[in-house]
Amino acid sequence: MVNKNETTNSEKMPIIDNDEALRLIDLIQQGDSNAENELAELGSVFVKAVARQYVDKGLSDEELIAASRYGMLRASHKFDKSRGFKFASYAVWWMREAILQEIRKKENN
Repeated sequence: MVNKNETTNSEKMPIIDNDEALRLIDLIQQGDSNAENELAELGSVFVKAVARQYVDKGLSDEELIAASRYGMLRASHKFDKSRGFKFASYAVWWMREAILQEIRKKENN
């Protein structure tokens, strides 16, 4: 599906930059649809990493990535940064839930 996370100088890069994600989430919650696209781009490795966990569950790679992306964007609208959590920790639940819903839909058809 996707290569593992890229590394620089033998150090793992964060799967998503939390500070940048928080900046974009502020814009998203104010209604900036361009910020949604920027967050999707910023989190593309994160989206694919979560989607990769559900390969061979009945969805194509594209469907998995789309569901994972949808979950991340949904999380961005609901995220409350005042609670002190990292966005990735919060978003992963929404991403997995979106993927599981798509798998259930496909199984029921």
